[in-house]
Amino acid sequence: MHRAIPPDKRVTMAIMKLASPSSLRYIMNQFGVAACTVRLATHEVCQLLKEIAANKIIHLVNPQQAIDGFNEKRFPSCVKTLDSTHIPVLCPEGAFTNRKRYASLILQAMVDHQGWFMNIYTK
Repeated sequence: MHRAIPPDKRVTMAIMKLASPSSLRYIMNQFGVAACTVRLATHEVCQLLKEIAANKIIHLVNPQQAIDGFNEKRFPSCVKTLDSTHIPVLCPEGAFTNRKRYASLILQAMVDHQGWFMNIYTK
């Protein structure tokens, strides 16, 4: 029997797989595990994050406060602001590029009238 893979190693493999264009082969070599182990660790970490996030719906405690705050800044009828940007990343030649012709992660963020982040999404 093989020894169990520690949780920190599983999370690290999953983050590496999710956050970079690294191939399974590269991650396998970095951690000395099989491809199925990387896939399983990634699936387990995603499931755990999904369970943790299930009860964490982002909402405003007092929407009227945000509306009034945006009104003061001359943005009437606004509750939150949303924007996105491309974050350049290094990746192998020939990999997918965005419309600006470079590899990137997309970051989308939502803030309230005080500039506090309400939600962040990357892909």
